[in-house]
Amino acid sequence: MTYSPAIPEQVVSGPISIIMMSKRQSHFHDEFALEIRKGLGDQNKKQISPKYFYDSNGSKLFEEICRQPEYYPWRMEAAILRKYCQKIVDTCCKKQISIIELGCGSSTKTRILLQEVLARQPSLYYFPIDVSDSMLNEAIRTLSQEFSHLRTIGICSEYVQGLVSANRFISGNNQIPDEKLIIFLGSSIGNFEPDESALFLKEIRSIMGARDMLLLGFDLRKNVRVLEEAYNDRWGITAKFNLNLLVRINRELGGEFNLDRFFHLAYYNPYRNRVEMHLVSDVDQEIYVRRLRETYNFRKNESIHTENSYKYSLSEIKQVAEGSGFSLKSNFLDEKKWFDVVLLSPV
Repeated sequence: MTYSPAIPEQVVSGPISIIMMSKRQSHFHDEFALEIRKGLGDQNKKQISPKYFYDSNGSKLFEEICRQPEYYPWRMEAAILRKYCQKIVDTCCKKQISIIELGCGSSTKTRILLQEVLARQPSLYYFPIDVSDSMLNEAIRTLSQEFSHLRTIGICSEYVQGLVSANRFISGNNQIPDEKLIIFLGSSIGNFEPDESALFLKEIRSIMGARDMLLLGFDLRKNVRVLEEAYNDRWGITAKFNLNLLVRINRELGGEFNLDRFFHLAYYNPYRNRVEMHLVSDVDQEIYVRRLRETYNFRKNESIHTENSYKYSLSEIKQVAEGSGFSLKSNFLDEKKWFDVVLLSPV
């Protein structure tokens, strides 16, 4: 496995090529420290971006969340992909393609699409992008065992920079098909504020080629009980996932958070059409973070807002897609109409 901060000039030969491109770890730590200083220092609303959930332990916990019976999004999206993968690939594969995935995780659902594409072309270049290098390593290891004609180039990065790197790699190597299917599964688009999701999609659109396509997962509005149970599983895995943020601050920044003095809270906000996740202090307390040389005061019942997960209607999905420079080619829905996988093409 080769680690390189730059794009290689040629593709490694063989049944699978593995090239990890990553920011320096010191950069990640500095960015994390700055975000925590800013997020905890806000006296009106303490908050931390959900992207910081995904250290090595957080990524493993999220994979465990996906296996919980209450967490329907994973099952629904996987069922949609199994049912409609032929139609999706029929639309995309006019000729050979490459696949880029934003926020790949373990790439478990993606295997459905990889297998379908590999049934139609002799080999496939797959670019999984994730902020967790441990998750990338694990995904690449298992994919290499499963697919002999898959060439995987893992990119440890945030979404947009990772997509830029993948495009640069592809354009510099004429062996790689330059038509791409970009996939962003798991309803991760719901973690963006509505105006941010539109800006994000516009940015993705600006990077895409004219014949590229984007496959995107959206969680739909449904019964509130179903929504809230999905984020409050009976075994408390989501609570551990949320509290792992404090574990990470303690480990990486010398924080002195007592996890017994915070609890997980997740509920549906009907006025904003979103599930909110919080870490709530159960007492008045002061928390010192050594690396930041800061003490943060918490009142009893004051929270750190850690995630929003917006739930969409079909009309809103169409509106945000078209407003971001895309044509909505297809909606692929499960039988209950709880989840929507949409296929978009640039206008």
